[in-house]
Amino acid sequence: MEPAATSSSGSWHRVDLNGDRGLLVVAGEEIAVFRAEGRPFAIANACPHEGNPLVEGDLVGSMLVCAYHGWRFDLETGACLLGERPVRRYPAEERDGAVWVRA
Repeated sequence: MEPAATSSSGSWHRVDLNGDRGLLVVAGEEIAVFRAEGRPFAIANACPHEGNPLVEGDLVGSMLVCAYHGWRFDLETGACLLGERPVRRYPAEERDGAVWVRA
């Protein structure tokens, strides 16, 4: 299984979640942000399969299922569990009740 790329540089951005998810746009790039199992996760919003928005997917624990073709991703590692390519991850953390993403 191929490891997912992780962004390790950039600025921190606060993200307002609507329930268990939110969307952040930085320099034209969309980042899907989730709170799953009490922890924040951030990944590229475009599914590596056909570019569909991952923010619309279904959360199953810390796994995300793409709503369009069923590809499954481990939010912690970005690994693709059902499909062919991993998704890019971004550092995410919770501070004072808010989710912050570095991008």
